[in-house]
Amino acid sequence: MKFNAPDHFSHSFELKLEHLPTKKSDRIALSILYPGLLFGALLVLLGLYEFFNGFKGTTCSFDISGNEQAVIEPIMKPWVFDWAIIALGAWIVVSLIFSYIRYKKIFLNKDSVEIIHRPVFGKKQHIKEKLQNYEGVRFRIEFFQFGFLNKNKYIIELYHKNKNKIVPLYISTSDKKIRRMWEYYAKGLNLPALFMTDEGMVVRNVEDLDKSLQELAKAGIIESKYDDRAPLPPSLALVRKRDKTVIKSRKFVWDAYNIIAWFGVMLLGAFLLCSAISNEFGLNITDKFWEYGFYGCGIALILMGVWLLCRKDKVVIKPHKVIIVHKFMLFSRKDNEINKDAIESVEVSFDPSTERYFLSISSDCKTMVFGKKLPLDDLKWVKAFLIHDIVRK
Repeated sequence: MKFNAPDHFSHSFELKLEHLPTKKSDRIALSILYPGLLFGALLVLLGLYEFFNGFKGTTCSFDISGNEQAVIEPIMKPWVFDWAIIALGAWIVVSLIFSYIRYKKIFLNKDSVEIIHRPVFGKKQHIKEKLQNYEGVRFRIEFFQFGFLNKNKYIIELYHKNKNKIVPLYISTSDKKIRRMWEYYAKGLNLPALFMTDEGMVVRNVEDLDKSLQELAKAGIIESKYDDRAPLPPSLALVRKRDKTVIKSRKFVWDAYNIIAWFGVMLLGAFLLCSAISNEFGLNITDKFWEYGFYGCGIALILMGVWLLCRKDKVVIKPHKVIIVHKFMLFSRKDNEINKDAIESVEVSFDPSTERYFLSISSDCKTMVFGKKLPLDDLKWVKAFLIHDIVRK
């Protein structure tokens, strides 16, 4: 699916409309830059310090002489590990510096938008466009990798057919009041509200934005398309109980992002565990604290990797509300919930960062996400089922 989505650099961004003209810079936050630079620099210093025998003591197993039987061979040469730490720290520092160099400056007034884009390499780009040439205010959800976790990035932007002219209005990693912010910008700029779904771009009139699904159904604007004779998708399980209905995945669904992150976590955990077992760093009786620390960190990381990889989501539909639940093996945790009479949209949307579809359930105060890795047809079935359940009398 062709999706016109630009790169926005911020994770927290707000262009206020109360006093026009207004301006804002779209770039990586200092709260991310400084800790990242500090962490990267510490890794470089740690690797250099250890490379020059900073952690070797007088009783290190590598220094034992006269008794070849007492020497314990390490799993890998110490200098390999040292340079890997140095390279990792240097990569973190350089990538963060490049991320901060690039930015977009957005200038907004009553009738035009001006964009100054500075890339990492090359000259600054200057774009100016009349506000009336924008098609509307688009709301979309994008997933990004935060360590080995997937997080949601909620984006409200001025939409233009030219990707380079799309500008952010509001960006947040919190779903609180995101739809209300979407309405605020659509009303403030007097532009249609846009949302990309599996059926194409949906245009909502401003006056209909704050109406619930139940109100839209009564007005005849939407109708239930659920067919109770349609077969249940093979990837889903439907469980009906006296006080609730549960929709869940039948199996674990993994993608490349999860597998790579999981592999990295497991590899680091295994390395720490093996380092403690093999005494690679020459630990002696005075180093028991570090030895036990390596054991604990290694085991914790391995368990965390298995725990997160085996997570499944499910939708719990109760008489008056819809709940999203995360299930970890035998344990379940409620992630979010919305009352049925507050739900304003249930849509199948597309995320360009992962090139996958997902289901979004929104109210004025929050947006819930389900099925980030399910097939499109299965998500359509869940959408039709939910809308039917919400709007039926």
